[in-house]
Amino acid sequence: MDRRDFLRFLSASSLPLLAGCGLQRFDRWNVLLRSDVIQNFEDERKILERASLSWTEDGELRVLVTRGTAYERGYQHGALLRKEVELNIGYLYAQAQKKFPVPELFDEVYERMRPFVSEDYAEEMRGLAHGARVPLRMIHHIHVLPDIGEWGGKKRLVKIAKQMINGDDLEKWGTTCSNFCFGKSAAGDQGFYSVRILDWGLHRISKLHKFPLINISYPTNGNVSANVGWVGFLGAVSGMNAEGITLGEMGYGDPKGEILNGVPLTFMLRDVLAHASNLSDVRRIIKDTKGTNSYVFLMSDGKTREAEMYVKDKSRFLVFKPGEPVSDGKIQLPAMQDLIYGGHYNDRMTAAFTENAGKLTPEMVIKDIIPKIAMPSNFQNVVYDPVNLRMWISNARDSKSRAADGAYTLFDLKAAIASSK
Repeated sequence: MDRRDFLRFLSASSLPLLAGCGLQRFDRWNVLLRSDVIQNFEDERKILERASLSWTEDGELRVLVTRGTAYERGYQHGALLRKEVELNIGYLYAQAQKKFPVPELFDEVYERMRPFVSEDYAEEMRGLAHGARVPLRMIHHIHVLPDIGEWGGKKRLVKIAKQMINGDDLEKWGTTCSNFCFGKSAAGDQGFYSVRILDWGLHRISKLHKFPLINISYPTNGNVSANVGWVGFLGAVSGMNAEGITLGEMGYGDPKGEILNGVPLTFMLRDVLAHASNLSDVRRIIKDTKGTNSYVFLMSDGKTREAEMYVKDKSRFLVFKPGEPVSDGKIQLPAMQDLIYGGHYNDRMTAAFTENAGKLTPEMVIKDIIPKIAMPSNFQNVVYDPVNLRMWISNARDSKSRAADGAYTLFDLKAAIASSK
């Protein structure tokens, strides 16, 4: 049955639909009613057959491969993982609505951000909602939640947001993450690695930790990339593209002037994955994008074995490189050869890197360094090997655990791309 037949059926059935039995037959989530892309079920079949779903070799992480337009990739995500999206995002949304005293806040925030959300991401969210058979409004609201959590505009609301995301003790469950990159003389094996430590205690009030996902995306325009995230969430906070560009970010306090009239953080990072092939591209995207809150980014390029750290807020864009001191107000970090870093426990990081100069390896980082500098809210860690397009990934296993204390999954993006062609 195509759209025309479906709508004709609805019209012919208008009177029975008013009766109890008719209401039972009416499916308000039917894709033929909601979508202007999928005209019939043959269209749906063709879209879905271009995607695939599998597991990492250790069986720990789902791997979703999506292809096509933004809407098609969103639809593939939602349809192939429909049950998981309902369980994961549905639960998170219900919890968020309970924690915020003003549910309309989500509508207000999304309306502020919507002019800055590209049509591609708007279409991908629409496709996700249609494929998963969930309200589009819920998908919109979930994707502005990270920026609400970092927003310093309204102190009462930001306090509630941080309590929601990080627990009741705001100092103990702070949102600041940590990142560092090392190579050449700083590395014990002369390799080049970047490390992303996500201290974002959202797993304490959600089920995100039960639904980790690697989404390998083949867009019609842009780089192939691996978004290391969760089922039902399209934005990026960690990931690497086929050009060897890696992501790292952390919150940077609540200075005056933070607004939500800008591009959501997680969509800006998606832009980096999709459109950056070198650090010049990364720098341009982050600098020129109208942002929301204050953030620090640490990005690396495996092709050139270079990294840069950026401080971006309403009035500034600062660039730091390995071997340079990091100086910004109260933060003063010494220069270290072939290494750059920043995070919540800067003193611990300085001590660890000084002690282990020239000896750092992925194994040492995973075993000895990350456990010392990850916060109690540690949710996800990624150790990138961008030269070889590999990464080691760890997620918190439950609401009381740190990702730093769990096992890591090795994922080979280069091999995954080769096998999915």
